[in-house]
Amino acid sequence: MKNLLYLCAFILFTACGSDDPVAGDPIVETTNGITTLDATGTVSEQTAVEAKKIIYGKWNFSNTSRGVANTCTFSYLEFNDEDYIMGFVVDGNSQTIYGSYVLNEDSGTVSSVDLNFYAGTSNLTIATLTDVVVTETNDNFSAVFNVEWSIPENAGFDSCNNLAGEYTAAKEEPMDESTTADADSNHVKLIKTWSLVSVFEEGEDRTDEWYNDPCIIEYDDGTEEQVENCTPATSISLTFSAYGSYTVVWTGSSSGTKVETEPWSWNDTNQTGFNIGSENQLVRIVSLTDTEAVFSSEGTEITFSAN
Repeated sequence: MKNLLYLCAFILFTACGSDDPVAGDPIVETTNGITTLDATGTVSEQTAVEAKKIIYGKWNFSNTSRGVANTCTFSYLEFNDEDYIMGFVVDGNSQTIYGSYVLNEDSGTVSSVDLNFYAGTSNLTIATLTDVVVTETNDNFSAVFNVEWSIPENAGFDSCNNLAGEYTAAKEEPMDESTTADADSNHVKLIKTWSLVSVFEEGEDRTDEWYNDPCIIEYDDGTEEQVENCTPATSISLTFSAYGSYTVVWTGSSSGTKVETEPWSWNDTNQTGFNIGSENQLVRIVSLTDTEAVFSSEGTEITFSAN
């Protein structure tokens, strides 16, 4: 199950405000507890609460001609309640960014959306979205917006700065359970961000080894190498999205912050186990409440607490 948490991302802090954004109001939810999945409107006419509902979801850019510029392809952007996931292909290699977004308000309505990136020592705004409009036609949702990029040179994907301009993106369908599950279902309980508490493999505590993962280089031949003088991560989080994405993040390591995003789906209608990744690794739910989750797979038991 170690690959459940083998990831690399950038976690930042979410805020809303005017000149100096602060944390926004609670998200308005559907009756089952998941953020509204079908909101439409012009973001610049909304408060931060309403704007979050409008942009919430996974937006696919794979069919837009503006998704390609030089060596960088912009593939998707997913907004969760507190963070975003963005996918690029740079020089043929897939890259994933995971960070917070800021809803900037002017006179009570949202003027722009900032996407943040943790550069190792500070939080930077790498993109600003404006003129965001979400519409629906025959149950198909699409978004139009402008984006300006300011990716630092040391980020490793600064060639994507050439992707500035207007975009049109199609909204992907949420998981079926996100619209049909009851408020007390395992699905609704799972859709949130969790913090790692412990990892036990065959009864032995392996938690420290998991925190050390950013310090390990894995080669194609299966061998591993410890990064010299590397300090382990200080936290690991796992986010399940209503659109079938899971993201695990290590933060605090001297090797930087790591993230990987893979699909997840339920293994059975009783929601007692789920599959992750392209190989459909089966993970069983040992116990799940609103505040604690215990998973098991291949002799490994992992405990998380809700953020």
